[in-house]
Amino acid sequence: MHRSTGFILAATCIVAACGERRAPAGDRATSGADRIFVNGHVLTMDDARPEAEALAVKDGTILAVGTRAEIEQLRGASTTVTDLGGKTLLPGFIDAHGHIVDYTAQWTTPDLSPPPVGNVRSISEIQAKLARYIKDTRAEPGRLVVATGYDDGLLKEKRHPTRADLDKVSAEIPIVIVHASGHLMVANSAALAMVGYRRTTKDPPGGVIRRDKGGEPNGVLEEKAGYPFMPLVPRLSMDEQLRTLDAVQRWYASRGITTAQDGLSNPANVALLRQAAGQQRLILDVVSYPGWTLFAKVITGEQKLDNIEYYPPGSQVSNAGRGLKDDVAPMTPAGLGDSANAKLKVGVYQNGWKIGGVKITADGSPQGKTAFVTQPYLHPPPGQPADYRAYPVVPQAELDQWLDGAYRHDVQVLVHANGDAAIDELIAAVSKARRKHGAKDLRPVAIHAQLARHDQVDSMKALGIMPSFFTAHTFFWGDWHVNETFGRERAFGISPAAYANSIGLRFSNHNDAPVVPPDMLVLAWTAVNRTSRSGVVVGPDERVSPLVALKAVTIWAAYQYFEEGSKGSLEPGKRADLVVLSDNPLTVKPETIKDIAVVETVKDGRTIYTSAEGRPAGPGAP
Repeated sequence: MHRSTGFILAATCIVAACGERRAPAGDRATSGADRIFVNGHVLTMDDARPEAEALAVKDGTILAVGTRAEIEQLRGASTTVTDLGGKTLLPGFIDAHGHIVDYTAQWTTPDLSPPPVGNVRSISEIQAKLARYIKDTRAEPGRLVVATGYDDGLLKEKRHPTRADLDKVSAEIPIVIVHASGHLMVANSAALAMVGYRRTTKDPPGGVIRRDKGGEPNGVLEEKAGYPFMPLVPRLSMDEQLRTLDAVQRWYASRGITTAQDGLSNPANVALLRQAAGQQRLILDVVSYPGWTLFAKVITGEQKLDNIEYYPPGSQVSNAGRGLKDDVAPMTPAGLGDSANAKLKVGVYQNGWKIGGVKITADGSPQGKTAFVTQPYLHPPPGQPADYRAYPVVPQAELDQWLDGAYRHDVQVLVHANGDAAIDELIAAVSKARRKHGAKDLRPVAIHAQLARHDQVDSMKALGIMPSFFTAHTFFWGDWHVNETFGRERAFGISPAAYANSIGLRFSNHNDAPVVPPDMLVLAWTAVNRTSRSGVVVGPDERVSPLVALKAVTIWAAYQYFEEGSKGSLEPGKRADLVVLSDNPLTVKPETIKDIAVVETVKDGRTIYTSAEGRPAGPGAP
């Protein structure tokens, strides 16, 4: 094994979610339920009892599920009775992959997204938004201005903006705009100068600096070529970040989400979440998966991670609980933990937050044409040959080392693998690790798995790899994939959820927010309908039933986190994470699932959102 990999994983013990909690329910019934839900449709996601009439909650857990008559018997003098009035009760939605903390950095910055998320349709509109933001905020030279969400495939010009386009906004103020995928960005001349990019600069491994005909950087940066800008992004003060995170969580709750993910967490993200947990500000459960590149300092001695309490996957450890005075303390942005701070518990919740594993980015984005594929792109990027297949961000040998370390030290690993060539790399790495260390139940996750072939899905099942699909692509980029990136046949096969379900492979589904908003009902709608912006059904054979679509964001997503014993279905003893919907997703017309409203969201028995208070505003500068 590569020295850094083995030592880093051994030192950090970054491990998978454990802490299944199924508290006994029988003795608590004597004093009555805290709250009962009656007169509605209860969709349990429990195969033993798929539907019920009513549900009771006590002490933050589900006390009973059954008929209305059965649940009414648990009514006490202080019980709150909620008449659902025919509405539908489900388990709270679980975000299987996303980047919740990223919203804190872009909450009030320009949103360059196209409709229906934003309103930008052209490069001139990007320029106008940036100019207005710079004027309103009185931006100064030397401080990077960042905006997010532009999509070259949906701009009128059908191309990426360039440094020249951004220089027209300002030649002095450094500007970077981030592609909707998060895998490409565009920098103006002042921003390129900040990181020293010039004609003689070589492409970094795993990245590309796109150039004009004269060889000068044209401002468009792929993958690791954009990494030097990350430390330069302005951050709010810790108090401002905490207040923004409060708003982001309320916004997530309005979507029915009770568990969120911060994938590819950087040290500052981890520090923020640890601070929020220490101040008991998390109304959701949040699971961090720090990026694999963060651990290099361990082997140099610059960063010590001695003060860690490690809980391996499957450990029977009770949740630390919400509201307990746990030993969570502020953490410096310099690292994931050190001896100067309170003990960092890994693999178990501390006031709603835990570290669940490590995130690795193996390739790029299909819509950005940087996903590593086995067959050439239909239309390669400008300047690339006809046989262009993109490239890996992490080469096979390095991925092998990381998975070897993961299986050696019982670490759950999330691997971003969009293209089928990247998925081949993941399958090979897991195969080697299992041959060496045994078939451990570590549930490595193939994040996105967009171009997964059916033979690869078969291999995932055999190897214990869980795919987390991204069916939202069928709407947001379905037409782009059919006409620009892959052609009809390959595009119709993206996110092969129906095939996975047909062979009994559990999968989750995600929005990858902020790539697309964390709207779980729109996500379920895409899994069921797979309808593109233009109305094309992108892969009719890969559509799934509404029930399967809901399982992918509830019980199967809980399984991905090793939390199927405490979340994801409505069963006695599980945590009372609930969502009330205006309509029943199983009985409405499939094309209207996206129009169902979230009426109430309940976390650990406590209401954290009701539609009566009005849906909170989302990100984007006014």
